Amino acid sequence: MLTLRTPRLVLDAPRESDIPAVLAACQDEDTSRWVPLPQPYTRASAEFFVRSYCPHGLASGQYTVWAIRPGETAPLLGVVEVRRDEKAGSASLGCWLEPGSRGRGVMREALTAVCAYALATDGLGFERLRWECLVGNEVSRRLASSVGFRFDEGAVHRVRFHDEDRDALVGELLRGDSPADR
Repeated sequence: MLTLRTPRLVLDAPRESDIPAVLAACQDEDTSRWVPLPQPYTRASAEFFVRSYCPHGLASGQYTVWAIRPGETAPLLGVVEVRRDEKAGSASLGCWLEPGSRGRGVMREALTAVCAYALATDGLGFERLRWECLVGNEVSRRLASSVGFRFDEGAVHRVRFHDEDRDALVGELLRGDSPADR
């Protein structure tokens, strides 16, 4: 897994010592309201995420999960995932950030780096990235827009979320729109 660096952050693989931080962050009411996490989110959920889910994604080539940290040995603040879509050349993004790190541009900085790498021909090589957020999650939509994702506000589709059908918006970022080009 390639480690990505920004002026303030290191993005690398989640590790065993991150399990308590993953568990704590996934207890947050806002996170569980908008992110499709197991309910309830238990220590076993956090252990599975770090020990099995993240390594399996890398090994299978289907997805990559980066831990967001303010330094090499610092604790995890959140994660960004890039997941290969069924459509060739396309991937979807997902992310969450622990509550104390919100509102400081941390996720925007991390997403900018991940999107640039995911779209780079010498990176993951995707041509298109998708961002899906539930209708009502304005923080997510604004975050994605700030990184360059474009939304067709009239194009709402249904998704299954916590055992109910919900409306969602989809944004896209194309290679030519890459944050690296800004």
